Amino acid sequence: GIPALAEPIRLILHLGKVDFVDEKISFSEWPQHKSKTKWGQMPVVMAADGTEMTQTKALVRYFGKQVSWGRSNLFFSKKLYPSDPLLAFKVDEMIDAMEDVRMKLVPTFKIQDPAEKEAARKTLFSPGGDCFELLKKIDAFCGDKFVVGGTLTIADIWFFFFLAFLKTGFFDGLPSDYLKSFPKLQAIVKNVASIPEVKEYYAKKDLKAEPMYSAFVE
Repeated sequence: GIPALAEPIRLILHLGKVDFVDEKISFSEWPQHKSKTKWGQMPVVMAADGTEMTQTKALVRYFGKQVSWGRSNLFFSKKLYPSDPLLAFKVDEMIDAMEDVRMKLVPTFKIQDPAEKEAARKTLFSPGGDCFELLKKIDAFCGDKFVVGGTLTIADIWFFFFLAFLKTGFFDGLPSDYLKSFPKLQAIVKNVASIPEVKEYYAKKDLKAEPMYSAFVE
């Protein structure tokens, strides 16, 4: 299985101890399902009342507003999506900045020649490359342990997901050690990975059946 854009949603639901059925659709099955979805894309969440919920970032915010993190009492526990408008803006801003990195990779999927595709991706993540320079800026604006606000938010979940996804091998040609130049991003990934519930979630993965998840448990 490919973690892809449903992964941050899965993580938030798991942190919130929400019961859900994780139905993954293979590439061969997708054509028969595509026309039945609202926008012709995944992920899709089917609510208990039958409501079809879509768009990854909208879903991440929706569940982030409901899932709390911290000590189990009301005073210390905080929602993963902040209620404070300015902090919520900062969370969204940083997620969108990281999405800019992903968008730089999208055109490389149109390159037919494998060697040319790998070279293009390597260039993007080398010093001076568009992705490298964006990550350098993001790293500079991040906190030392959390993305913003000194607490766990959906931004941390998003960063953890995407930065680990880049190391799965799904993007041929992308250096596996690309994070070495970004200490704050490394610390954020390590911090999220150390959360007991996150460790528990990935410990249950069959890495032989889903080898890409190895990047999430390193």
